[in-house]
Amino acid sequence: MRAKTMLKKTSLVLTIATGLLSATSANAMKLKQQNLQELTAASQNIIAGEVIKVTDGFDNKRPYTEVTINVSSDAKGKLKEESTYTFRQFGLLEPRSMGNGKVYLGVTPDGFAKWTEGENVIAFMYKPASITGFQTTAGMAQGKFVVRDGKVMNQFANSGLFEDMDTAGFSDEERNMLTNPETVKIDVFMNLVGKLVGVQ
Repeated sequence: MRAKTMLKKTSLVLTIATGLLSATSANAMKLKQQNLQELTAASQNIIAGEVIKVTDGFDNKRPYTEVTINVSSDAKGKLKEESTYTFRQFGLLEPRSMGNGKVYLGVTPDGFAKWTEGENVIAFMYKPASITGFQTTAGMAQGKFVVRDGKVMNQFANSGLFEDMDTAGFSDEERNMLTNPETVKIDVFMNLVGKLVGVQ
């Protein structure tokens, strides 16, 4: 009898967690495409730096991934250079055993940015949620760029990043990004971000 009750409880936990993930994933699939100007306007901070720590846990029974970035610069000028920036994003890194045969499946949903220690990033950070304090990047995964070999790219290979933008004030190098979005140089990218911040 006890085993049957335990199985029912485990099944209920799995069903709820799966439902939560399915609903969130469905919303993530409907992400509104945002260009660089929109990402810049929606961001509280635009952080360049190295991810130095990624952990997960629960806050009032809410699953989170905690990320710490060693800040080299903030294009919005609100954070000091060589400081650290820590935030919590919804969802665990991976399913977690809760004991008594229960497994919590509330991992970071599809469409959210994923974080790895040691990667260099440019993170367009949206403001924290008013109730939970959880935070993610503007445009979700669209607002997190990984820097490799002097180039920046988000999870969507920069697709749509420069669409519907007024390019009148672009330099030749910046206009080149429109036709080659997968080969965006970090210095050109950050210079353009600086211009966009300046006109807000």
